[in-house]
Amino acid sequence: MNPRVRGRGAGAAPWGIPLFALVVACGGEGGDDSTTGVGEDAGVTYWQDVAPIFYNRCVTCHQAGGIGPFALDDYAEAKQWAVASAAAVEAKTMPPWLVTDDGSCGTFEGSRALAPAEIETIRAWADKGAPEGQPRTDLTVPEVEVLTDAVKYETPSFVPKAEGTDLAAFDEYRCFRVETGLTADRFLTGYSVEPGVPEMIHHVLVITVDPEAPGAGGVKNKDIMEALDAESPDRDGWPCFGAAGDGVQPRGIPVSWAPGQGISELPAGTGYRISKDDWMIVQVHYNLTEEALAGVEDKTAFHVRYADSVEREGHFFLPDDLLNSLATDDPVELAPGEASVKFSFDFAPGDMLKYAGATSGELLGVLPHMHQYGRKQRVELIEGDGAPQCVADVQRWDFNWQLYYFYDQPIPLTLDSKLRITCDYDTRSASEPVLPGWGTGNEMCLAGVFIVPDL
Repeated sequence: MNPRVRGRGAGAAPWGIPLFALVVACGGEGGDDSTTGVGEDAGVTYWQDVAPIFYNRCVTCHQAGGIGPFALDDYAEAKQWAVASAAAVEAKTMPPWLVTDDGSCGTFEGSRALAPAEIETIRAWADKGAPEGQPRTDLTVPEVEVLTDAVKYETPSFVPKAEGTDLAAFDEYRCFRVETGLTADRFLTGYSVEPGVPEMIHHVLVITVDPEAPGAGGVKNKDIMEALDAESPDRDGWPCFGAAGDGVQPRGIPVSWAPGQGISELPAGTGYRISKDDWMIVQVHYNLTEEALAGVEDKTAFHVRYADSVEREGHFFLPDDLLNSLATDDPVELAPGEASVKFSFDFAPGDMLKYAGATSGELLGVLPHMHQYGRKQRVELIEGDGAPQCVADVQRWDFNWQLYYFYDQPIPLTLDSKLRITCDYDTRSASEPVLPGWGTGNEMCLAGVFIVPDL
């Protein structure tokens, strides 16, 4: 398991917007090209050639009781899925890694994309009829890694119940408030998550909320959350498809976790400020596909490493002018029945740099986000009157696999920088105009960004 997987969550700075029910993916860090290649006499088998790839890259999710829909650490089951597995890795839909990662549009840390030799090995195995080879016992599923120099927090003991709706047939999204114990502002620099019942935990978010700040309709965040909590007095927490709950304005979402993620760290020298007055809200996505999980109690822990100070304070922003149009007299509507409907807007990170008293900075990460109608998303950097430069590109959007992508080479920013965000939707399944909103039946055009000013 990779100890430095770059799959962190997003948050909002002073002008951020409410976020979403984030779903993130399994899989380890980018493969190396040393994996055994395929030759005419290679004799590719499951145990000798393919299982090491699966164990290293896939079985954190694809195992008995895992979040994946089938197991790849069992030969008999892996054989049934051999052709489909080969097709998925060739299409680069598995392991999940949505951004273009060939150097043409930014370079990213911790790529989950398989190396070409690994893809060739899986394809050759499938083409040969998926032979088993000599069984072995030296392959093991990596243990969950946790930070040891960190503060441990826990959710209450909780028995989730499937919501049974079209959007969450076997799922429950639940939010809980956890006391931070902070007496002064501190900086989050790393985290890990310890799922209580791993086979039911699809993702965990930790959200910081200013309780006195206005949420939807100008109502204070704390009043919105207390009202949501009061709706189910016999159960801990409240339902929360939209980050900390519908209408709640988060200050930030510095922690996000999914199976296989391991220990996560912000880029070296950076940290995210957590105020002593913040409310810390934990969102847990419980997946209850397995009947055996009905009535099972979970208690999930997460570990946060704090620093009293950092070299560079980072800020998470969530620009989305599609969603922001709801606050206008003429909200954007996406035309129904179209194979491609585009929406584009510009975000000026220079405004944040000015707010921080800086004249330059760096874009260190990006989080693409749309809902069920989304097809593609592209983020371009424009300097003054210069030509757009691609910094993030998603060609096959998948709502079920969402990640924060951190750059191997940060993108320099100036006061004149603009980020142009373009979303492309397929609305052929819609009979009415698609409105922006927080529900997955609505749409968003969000590109979360992690920006660090040069001070």
